[in-house]
Amino acid sequence: MRALFPQYKDLVTEDYIDAWKQALFVFDTNVLLNIYRYHSGTRDELLNVLEQLADRIWIPHHVALEFQRNRLKVIAEQGKQLSEIHRTIENSQRSLFADLEKLQLNKRHSLINPEPLQSGFNNLVNDFLKELNRLQESQQKLTEPDPLKAKIETLFDKRVGDPPLNQEEIDKLYKEAEQRYKLKIPPGYKDTEKDKDGADEHKHGGIIYKRKYGDYLVWHQLLTHAKNSNSKAVIFVTDDGKEDWWRKVDFNGQKTIGPRPELIEEASLHSQVDTLLMYNPEGFLKYAKTFLEVQVSENTLKEVRDVSKSANLRNSGFREFRVLARAKRAVMQWLLARFSFVQENQRGFPDFIVEEKGNTFGFEMTTAPIPEILINRLRETINRFYYELSGFSELTFVLVTNSPAEADELLIILRRAARNDMPDNLRLIVGVYKDIDNSGGEFVAYEDIVYSQANKSI
Repeated sequence: MRALFPQYKDLVTEDYIDAWKQALFVFDTNVLLNIYRYHSGTRDELLNVLEQLADRIWIPHHVALEFQRNRLKVIAEQGKQLSEIHRTIENSQRSLFADLEKLQLNKRHSLINPEPLQSGFNNLVNDFLKELNRLQESQQKLTEPDPLKAKIETLFDKRVGDPPLNQEEIDKLYKEAEQRYKLKIPPGYKDTEKDKDGADEHKHGGIIYKRKYGDYLVWHQLLTHAKNSNSKAVIFVTDDGKEDWWRKVDFNGQKTIGPRPELIEEASLHSQVDTLLMYNPEGFLKYAKTFLEVQVSENTLKEVRDVSKSANLRNSGFREFRVLARAKRAVMQWLLARFSFVQENQRGFPDFIVEEKGNTFGFEMTTAPIPEILINRLRETINRFYYELSGFSELTFVLVTNSPAEADELLIILRRAARNDMPDNLRLIVGVYKDIDNSGGEFVAYEDIVYSQANKSI
């Protein structure tokens, strides 16, 4: 039976050791761009690992192209973030001093002297801003020579895949990708709506590229190179956390097991690859520390983990915006099946207004891929509910999750977060949105919580 399903085999320590000794290491665009987001120490340790593997690293042509296209955008993003931090600190300083001035402590409370607080806070802010200015000065400038770009280009010199021969060749790949996406064959099908976020096409070398097919181009080029180079082991490093790359299982929360079995099978059948491993940047550095015996500090692992988490949350935000619109329609249909009058509130809060038997009910909904995000939104919404309750018989916050396992995890957190001062006419409904196809889906209420009842159970 084992021979029939090699893509599901369990790897043992020996498999990893052998793979790291002989594997071709392939990197995704996000891994290269993240180097600009790291501090110098983390950056140096990662580049050192790449140098140790210099004779076995490779990137698809599409990865190199996207790196060149997006490099300045990431540099600008880092500069903007530092400027925003600078403004936030200065605004907080002005706000604190203005509030203290309003209290007139020197006149009203002779025993309270605000001067030590103001002086200490000033010193703290000045020291922090000096360090921030030093960091800003060390950041790569948009119009100056970029030594990091030169370093990456040198590392991957003659280790980049060939570009497509012509438009006909790449159009053929687009048709293949389109068919695969319809059947949800990985990778790339989660990007099927990228063309709805904005411009999907760009031109390079006389060839038109489409963003939504980028993952498939990377995968196809990887398979072709692995076959041509007779690579029996391939290690792919990507910071893309979507399910069209990774095998994920709901078990007390979503767990990532490894690459999708379909990818392992295709690599074996198409390119005769015996072992396909995938890592995110943190996993790659952890194993590099073990198998290459290179220096990788805990601070480096933490920063790489934090940058990956931020990037995935940012990408999730774009995907969430699309899903939210479809989930909102599904919640509307769910309400229409239960109430005779449902009005979508185009002016703002709450999302839906329901009238039934002389009572007015409000429904506010949100969706997010991570329960902690929903909790933060819940707190914000509850604070607003206090000001809005007078106009409604009851207000309901509808929290939309993606799976029963995610709903269970959220319910545990909600019960822990319950407050004793919650109004009795505040209700929570935790539900699951099932995306039936790309145009719509179904909302299923999973559990209904009246906060006064939740408080009694804690």
